[in-house]
Amino acid sequence: TFLGWGLYFPIHKFFIGRRSGVHKNVSMEYHALTSVMWWGRLFPITIQRMRFSLSQLHVCHPPTAYPKWDDAPSKSKCTDIMNNGDYHGVRGHVHEIYHEMTNMITSTGTKTFNDPMVPKLKLTRSEMTVTGLYLQHSSRPSEKVIFWIYGGAFLAGDSRGNLGIAEKMGMLCGADRDGEMRDIFIPDYRLVPEYHLDDAVHDVTLAYEYLIYERGILPENVTLLGISSGGGLVVLVLQALAKSRRAYEDGKIGSYVPMPAGGVLMCPFVDYTEPKGSMREYIKHDLIVNQAVYEEGIPYLEKVLGCHENRVRASPCYCDFYGLPPLCICVSQHEIVYDQTMLLAKRAEDHGVDVTVGVWKYMCHVFPMLCAFIPEGRASFKFMCDWIKDH
Repeated sequence: TFLGWGLYFPIHKFFIGRRSGVHKNVSMEYHALTSVMWWGRLFPITIQRMRFSLSQLHVCHPPTAYPKWDDAPSKSKCTDIMNNGDYHGVRGHVHEIYHEMTNMITSTGTKTFNDPMVPKLKLTRSEMTVTGLYLQHSSRPSEKVIFWIYGGAFLAGDSRGNLGIAEKMGMLCGADRDGEMRDIFIPDYRLVPEYHLDDAVHDVTLAYEYLIYERGILPENVTLLGISSGGGLVVLVLQALAKSRRAYEDGKIGSYVPMPAGGVLMCPFVDYTEPKGSMREYIKHDLIVNQAVYEEGIPYLEKVLGCHENRVRASPCYCDFYGLPPLCICVSQHEIVYDQTMLLAKRAEDHGVDVTVGVWKYMCHVFPMLCAFIPEGRASFKFMCDWIKDH
């Protein structure tokens, strides 16, 4: 990938220059990337192709790409334990998680446990099993952990494809007193259309409880980070935790799970109602969610969620924000989720949530994931890392 980029970029710079991007003021690298990625809209998209593409994200984030391993705040100490990082293409040691939980405290969607107003549902063994990847940088687990939720419009995405870029976020977010890098937990969750959106929320919430109660990580040392639809899951999990705490304070349930330190939302997909505004307008030039992706992915919202009222109730931007921890939002002003992201930020602030918003112009959806190629992606990546270190 990067050998091809190294050959292509000088040629584009010489022959085409700043004539292909959505605006002349974006970086030369973004102009070059536009010339390559624009053609993707001409190819038919299927769920299988989306899943394959997102499973290959690691090729865009090898050790030699930004942020390089040498940019980390301290040297890895994984040399004194058995380290399988080379096999996974990362620096740290990867634990493959498979853990059967015996209990779940937080109610989510139809997966109800302690809400006295809703009949209890009997869950299967697989529904109470947490799977995913836990990346450990050092011979001892770090005190602070990033809980990474991948995106893919709820249709695609997996933990392995996100491992490289997630690890580098943990490296650059080394915020402990000794500069210790943060371990990363990337839980798996079930995807649409085989499963329901509620199943994804259930899986991620159960994984958070696993992190707190089985691995012993203090809630205040956990930061949730979600990409696109993963950002929506971050908010839905936080809203479920806040609702559970209010039920506990009202005497309806006997316990609740404490909130994490905060949530980072990277270009979050948070409105599941009929597409409008930037969601419809900016598919014309978005490099990630183009017309082909839009036409394949959006119809599943109605198929899975049903009527408009159900879609409103499922959309985190229309739900209750009282009691949520601080949020950091990174978004482009000229991408498909801009309108819904700003709506979420405003509603969260109106409910008393501490919200930090970073807005870049003329970028595509999830542009921070392109940090290995474009300076705008690197700036936004650093913006999120700095926020995590401050919180």
